Amino acid sequence: MKKWEIIPAWSRILQGYRPLLSLEVTRECPLRCPGCYAYDEGHLNNGKVLRQASELRGDELVEGVLELIRRHRPIHLSIVGGEPLLRQREMDILLPRLNAMNLEVQFVTSAVRPIPASWAGLPNLHLAVSIDGLPPEHDRRRAPANYERILNNIAGQRVIVHCVILRPMLARPDYLRDFAAF
Repeated sequence: MKKWEIIPAWSRILQGYRPLLSLEVTRECPLRCPGCYAYDEGHLNNGKVLRQASELRGDELVEGVLELIRRHRPIHLSIVGGEPLLRQREMDILLPRLNAMNLEVQFVTSAVRPIPASWAGLPNLHLAVSIDGLPPEHDRRRAPANYERILNNIAGQRVIVHCVILRPMLARPDYLRDFAAF
């Protein structure tokens, strides 16, 4: 968000506008991380679990997302999954269009697949990569999205590290400091 956009956005928020939108673009994920909430009952607000949700693909997904953006006019969109990189063909079309609309987009991924080099040129795209601790702990929890694979798949990208802090991390003195330094 640009500084000059803050006052108009705040005015709209005070009038009841909701500036954030989060979309699960797929229920598919190649990982089975312990503690993942996405498949729990109650995750969706309609009484279904994610595995029961219908899913759009191709042009239907692209046009469906664009319709939601036009209707709700968010300032910020989070694209999550499952694993949204599994919809890369659709994202290759959608992300440049969202960027042209000057919409800030956070794309949350495990980086289990390569992130397209063309995405690095989208100034409003913010890639958030889920990493759960140092390599031994992360690799156990997130296989096949291990450190080596992630580092290869994010090459040339600017990313934000998204981390779930777990009890074992807090049990070891200086773990979080060591993780941040790594």
